[in-house]
Amino acid sequence: MSVHEVKKTVVDFNLHKATQELPILRSFIDFVNKQSSVYMDCLNGFEGNKVRIERQVARVTFPARKEVRDGQEVVVWDSMEDPDKPDVIHSSIRKSSNYLADNAEAGFNEQQICWAIIVFIFAYWDEEVRPAIAKVRGVESNDIKIDALGDLRILRKAVVHAKGIVSAKEHAKLKKMADLIAPGEKLVLNHDQMHRVFVLIKNAIGEIVLHYTGGLPGAPSPDEIVDIAIQNPGPRDRS
Repeated sequence: MSVHEVKKTVVDFNLHKATQELPILRSFIDFVNKQSSVYMDCLNGFEGNKVRIERQVARVTFPARKEVRDGQEVVVWDSMEDPDKPDVIHSSIRKSSNYLADNAEAGFNEQQICWAIIVFIFAYWDEEVRPAIAKVRGVESNDIKIDALGDLRILRKAVVHAKGIVSAKEHAKLKKMADLIAPGEKLVLNHDQMHRVFVLIKNAIGEIVLHYTGGLPGAPSPDEIVDIAIQNPGPRDRS
């Protein structure tokens, strides 16, 4: 067999493997995009909750009269629900101040959805996508190693087992996401940081896609990929 024939055989083999992986990765991309949509919808919901309760507080807590005390004009506030506790609104049996804090930007609710998405995406990768890719390549699941998804494992471990705190030891293992959190601190992600998590995951998917073709001329670097889509190569209706 000539060198040209060997090269063609290798290319054909790689193309066959890459084609087998594409439906697996397409499903993963769709899943990640859904998580991004859920995240954004939740943020809109939290903001709507916050605005609604802020308006409700303004309605039920109002200035009743003005007095002058020690030469200072003071506004005395009464509540239609509880004059002694003007910040109490019965919504999930929480003080309105707590409710507003929970629904604020980077508040408790946003952090819960960030944590849930990290755990959910890693579980899908580790239990479904990674074994399927390993099967195509004829290797063990643990042999499929992608830096960003390995980092996601560390964040998931912190969320599930350490109340979100990434120890200095675990932080030292982070390869792509180290700038998202300081060693020994609790994982708290703002909108821009969560967007970066999604981008790094899509970088990782790009890295998998380019496993067989990354060395070819014109192939992009996985780090250059901020979004990714895999076209369905099925037949098209040209009528």
